[in-house]
Amino acid sequence: MAAHPECALYRCTSCGHAFSDTQVVAGVEQYDDDYYDKDHQRWFENPNIGLFARIAAMIPNEREFSRVLDVGCGRGDFLRYLARVRPGLALTGIDVAKLEPSESIRFLRGDILSASLGESFDIVVSLAVIEHVADVRKFARRLRELCRPGGLIVVMTVNEASLMYWLARTLRRVGFSRAFDRLYGQHHLNHFTHNSLRALWTSRNLQPLRHFTHNGLLAATDIPASSMLSAFVLRCGVAGIMVAGKILNRMYLQTAVYRNPIR
Repeated sequence: MAAHPECALYRCTSCGHAFSDTQVVAGVEQYDDDYYDKDHQRWFENPNIGLFARIAAMIPNEREFSRVLDVGCGRGDFLRYLARVRPGLALTGIDVAKLEPSESIRFLRGDILSASLGESFDIVVSLAVIEHVADVRKFARRLRELCRPGGLIVVMTVNEASLMYWLARTLRRVGFSRAFDRLYGQHHLNHFTHNSLRALWTSRNLQPLRHFTHNGLLAATDIPASSMLSAFVLRCGVAGIMVAGKILNRMYLQTAVYRNPIR
């Protein structure tokens, strides 16, 4: 697709999906304490409560939708939110990083692709995870295995069809590659459009139910800058892009809901 200082980028000619060659990247991301406290401090200090509320509203108030699994739950912010607003749910989270124990949530440590959970769930949620996964087909297959027939899978990821991505690609063509290098860096291995995300999950025979784009929180956006002034200018620019993206319905993030059909 294009040259990048950290990775080799490609695009699928069929669905338009952009991805990094995992064999040609500068390094492997480490999900240790620094990942939360330094590398993406703003993201984890500012959980997207608005998105959490939208997802919670999509969980039916029925007994057969009571078991929720959050795959790649991070520090458990989404599950802790559900524990407050939907106390009747049975909540489980799994992540490769160490998690703080909770009385109302079962936290597991492990890789979802290899961990044996020994059960299925009514709702399987994955927020800002799939873009980090090398084998997205295997990941989608595993989530479907963990979702009981008739259950729901909720996936949130980046939206490569957004205004922010388009501007980054356009600026790169005229010699300004900073935004492009940041968005397409090795931090994210996959860059989904609505079409490529839908193609992945429908290829697993899942039924698409809902899709919407949305922005992240400006306060949660990590903006590398050499000074307070440059940070302020860049943050104002990102805010403007978010507003324009909302007007054009080409926002930076996307969330999709799929049903696992009854076999």
